[in-house]
Amino acid sequence: MFTRDVLISIMALAGLAAPARATIVYCNDTSHCTSNTGVTFSTFGAAAGGLGDTMSSPITFVSGGLSSGVYTDAGTGSVFNGFNGTTPEALILSGTSLAQTGTSGNGGNTTNGRSIQIVLPANTYAFAMLVSSVSGTADPFVELVSSPSNFNTSGNYTLSISSSSDSEFFGIISNTAISSIFVGDLFFSQSPITIQSFEVGGPAPTPEVSTFLLIGTGLVLMRFLRRRRQRRPQTIARHPVFPLRSEPDTA
Repeated sequence: MFTRDVLISIMALAGLAAPARATIVYCNDTSHCTSNTGVTFSTFGAAAGGLGDTMSSPITFVSGGLSSGVYTDAGTGSVFNGFNGTTPEALILSGTSLAQTGTSGNGGNTTNGRSIQIVLPANTYAFAMLVSSVSGTADPFVELVSSPSNFNTSGNYTLSISSSSDSEFFGIISNTAISSIFVGDLFFSQSPITIQSFEVGGPAPTPEVSTFLLIGTGLVLMRFLRRRRQRRPQTIARHPVFPLRSEPDTA
């Protein structure tokens, strides 16, 4: 009986320690996610929160984060690198947006053109950003790849920017940690892009597996001891009978 109780408790704790996560959900306000047209940071953050992810307020770019063309966000630890093909290319600030430099594209190279790599902190499961162009139309790709050499026209997602005044929202929630995202325009005839703002989301804090096991073991042990106490035969305390003191003989 005790062994069965222990096994049941361990199985229940294992279920709590490894909660199920959603599969990848992608949102873009003009394509791919037609049921979510007009999605914003607020609505996307609510969706991420419902899946156990914590999202911050939209983050814009400040001058203190840019050093030698590489931007590091102090709050999240996210790092933004610019590439022209596989060659590092400096990024610049345009107001509170982070922009690509250069004129356009990659000189006709559509294998791995101009891009911005976003290196995300550990345990990132949700990411969102607002993307626009520097001066005109652009159709940037968004890919979950590890290096600029893997950034190409077989990308995961495509945004459609009609003009420099157009801003496209991109958001993704993943069932596995996201380590790196590339976004950029692979065609030399189109405008470089800017990232206006972004958000990073991680899983909601949960107790570690060892904590669950420690609590569970204590509860099981308490239950076992309680059962043993209940099964122990009850005994009635008996007090010894002492003889009455005899009165001293006064005769």
